[in-house]
Amino acid sequence: MSYLNDAVELVSQHEGFRSKPYHCTEGYLTIGYGKRVDYIEVDKETAKKWLKKELKELDKRLQHTFDWYFNSPDGVKEVVIDMCYNLGVSGFSKFKKTIYLLETEQYEEASEEMLDSKWARQVKTRALNNSLIIKKLEKGE
Repeated sequence: MSYLNDAVELVSQHEGFRSKPYHCTEGYLTIGYGKRVDYIEVDKETAKKWLKKELKELDKRLQHTFDWYFNSPDGVKEVVIDMCYNLGVSGFSKFKKTIYLLETEQYEEASEEMLDSKWARQVKTRALNNSLIIKKLEKGE
């Protein structure tokens, strides 16, 4: 079966590696070593592994971006990660009053402030769940 290893090397040499999606010469969305992605299916376990890896990287970025983040309660970290995953760090950064309230541990006010946004109107249940997580911190739950 060494021919399979040799074939992997040959195909990978000819295809070339791309870590980000691109369109091949035939116009198909492709990634890696020429793998078409328009019909790929992924199981939940693999998707969770990808998500966990991405959230670990996001957590590191947040620790470097916001001084207050590292020492915040876990509930704050969970909500900030969720919001940043959804909005991007730059999008979350526009929530200046919410960020200030989280930083100064005014959790009830922060929970209300995050609901006063276009984002909350768009994602409804997600925003309500996040608000509730933050509100519970005020009560020490």
